[in-house]
Parts: sequence; C-alpha cells; structure tokens
Amino acid sequence: MVNLRVSVDRLREGMVIKSDVYAKSGTVLAREGTVVTKEIIRLLTRHFVEEVMAVSEKNGSRLFGGTAGLTGLQASGEKQGRQPELCVTEAMLSGNLKEIVCGRKDIGISSLLDTLNAVMGSLEERPGLSGIFSRMKRQSESLYSHTINVAILAQLLARWLKCSGEEVEMAVTAGLLHDIGVLEIVRENSTFSYHREIETNTYEQHVICGHNQLKEADIHPAVRQAVLTHHERLDGSGYPLKVTDANINMTSRIVAIADVYDTLTMEEPGEQRLMAFEALRKMELNGYRRFDAHILMIFMRHAAESLLQRSVRLNDGRIGHVAMINKYCVYQPIISLGGAFLDLGKQKMLYIEELL
Repeated sequence: MVNLRVSVDRLREGMVIKSDVYAKSGTVLAREGTVVTKEIIRLLTRHFVEEVMAVSEKNGSRLFGGTAGLTGLQASGEKQGRQPELCVTEAMLSGNLKEIVCGRKDIGISSLLDTLNAVMGSLEERPGLSGIFSRMKRQSESLYSHTINVAILAQLLARWLKCSGEEVEMAVTAGLLHDIGVLEIVRENSTFSYHREIETNTYEQHVICGHNQLKEADIHPAVRQAVLTHHERLDGSGYPLKVTDANINMTSRIVAIADVYDTLTMEEPGEQRLMAFEALRKMELNGYRRFDAHILMIFMRHAAESLLQRSVRLNDGRIGHVAMINKYCVYQPIISLGGAFLDLGKQKMLYIEELL
C-alpha cells in the first residue's frame, strides 16, 4: 500500500482518502477512509481542492465497489440506489449537527450551506425534478435524512416562488435547523419515530428546545422564528404558540409545507409511508386554511409535475405512466395505458396504488 499526495485531476475510482479534506469554509468534504468515486472527485473539483492524500494498493481491485470508509448512512444509501453525493452530504451534515447540539461546535451557517449547495448543484445538472424527488432518501435515519430532504424541498419551493437570493438562503437554513430540537429527544430515546411521536406533547417541545439552542447563534431572526413556528398553522390549529396568519413569516410557511410533505412520505420501520400523490391529496385536505394557499398550490403543482412519465400501478392492477397533470386536481393525474388515456379525476373507483 502506497500513500500518495495526488492532484484531484489524477484521482481514480477505488483509491481511498488518507486524511480529511476540507473546503475553504472549513466544511469537511471527505473523511479519512472515504473511497474515491466520480461523485467525490466532482465534489472536490467544485470546491477547488487541488491535492489530497490518498492510498493506492498495488492490487487495487479489492477497493473497487467497496464501502471502506463509508458511514452506515452512506453504505445503506448506495444499496438503495441513492445518489452517492447525497449520502456523502448526509454523513457530513449529520456529523456537524451532532457536534452543534452537543456543544462541541458553533453553528456555522456558511459551512452547512456549502455542503448542501454542492450536492444541490449536482442534482440540478441531471434532467428533471423527478431526479431530485425520487432519489431523495425516504427511510428516516432519525433526524438527519429528514433534515436534508426538508432543506432541499424548502430551497426548491423558495425558488418556485421566485424568492430573492437572501430569502432562498433563509429557507434552506431554516430547513437544515428546523428540527434541531428533536436531537435532544433522539439522544434520550433511541426508538424515536416521527410517525409515532409527531402528535405527542414530548414532540411538541422540540420547537421550543430548538429555538432556545439558536438564541445566541448568529443567524437571521426569520430563521430562528421559523424554527419556533414551523408547526404553527394559519388558522391557529398549530403549536406551540397557537399563533395565526399575521405571526407566521414566509420562511416558516415554506418550511412547514416542505416538512409535512417529507414526513408524510418518509418510511420508518413498522410504518408505511404515503405514496406521493396520496400525500398531496392529504395535504390538500384542509390544507388551504392551515397553510398559505398560494405556497401550497405552487408546491403541489411542481411536486406533481416532477412525477410526469413515472410508471404507476393502479388499484385494479394495470400499469401505466403519468402522462399529464390534472390542473384541477393534481393528485389525480391523467394516466397513459397502452395508448389509451385515463383521467383519474373522473374515475371514482380508480386511483394510483404504487409508484414504480
């Protein structure tokens, strides 16, 4: 085994990173032991890293396709066909959030955003929003995958709303930090489940805990408020303050919708997640009085359009694909079935049972 200082443009898949690699902002881009992939090379190049210490074995075949140096999150994510960059991002962000909540590290927003924006830029290079929605990890790994999904969804939604650059950044930051208070629950309860705990008094305390953790942090007040109020609803039915319309800022409104969608579609052991169209149906039910109606409509339309051309199985067993979104009812699209078209909005007994 030979240790080398290798320029990034000469890195090869299967080599192993010898020591942690940092971005200029201080973000860890690759941990010691990470196996080099095309995605890792692209990530390092995007951050203008010139050289890294790497390990090259003479018999390198043992390294190819291996998972040495990957965390459990990364390894399990790749087995599920998840994009390696998203797995790497999750591992880095989860480590940073753990250090923040344990008091070993200050909240460095620029560092957190650098990590997430790198993978967002890569995802957007691929055609179609379906690549972002369908590849995001649905199985909850406690707080972390949900946090990343919400941040990504919040960023997309803010862009769809044509928010300013500062507003987009606030939405992403709030998405990353919105459930930081849940970490205290997770640390004390290893069997924590979003589905089982989401309506309990214990869970409701997480927004207050998160807000308290951010009191001294150098972040925009709108972000701090969103952490506290992302479970508030415009009709006063939310918590913890039971505030209404005028007291819920735009950042909180965006994060609220991203949070609910990802929670509905996440999969946990012993719990069955909702299929995307069913989640949109459930969000629309009473949603226009609880959420910001304009933001909800924008989100539902774009989320449904991201599923165009996806293969689906109907409840009668037939398989087709999503041909067109019904603008009057986005969760009941028009399905192509072997040349024929079926408008689910006009079919009371038929619905999408599964996305394939």
